[in-house]
Amino acid sequence: MLIPQFSIRWLFAITAVAAVIFSIVALGVRGNHWAAAVSAGLLALAVLVILYGLLFFIVWLFSVAMARRGPRGVSPFAPAPAAGKTETPATPIVLE
Repeated sequence: MLIPQFSIRWLFAITAVAAVIFSIVALGVRGNHWAAAVSAGLLALAVLVILYGLLFFIVWLFSVAMARRGPRGVSPFAPAPAAGKTETPATPIVLE
């Protein structure tokens, strides 16, 4: 299904929350100090969420590039194998 299904209750709730937020922003623009502070806090929260998402995306791209580059589970600090030698796989430790 391409279009997600939303109930009318969710749409009303989202509309009500957006109306309250934009009413506070409008009061802040008109000069109420508490509303300006709440608006600045909401803006800061929105910027933090966007930056978190952007940083998460960058780290995800880096992890995809590193996964394509070499085998998984190898330490980046391990010495590179000498030319012509094959690396023996590590045996798992079995706890009894």
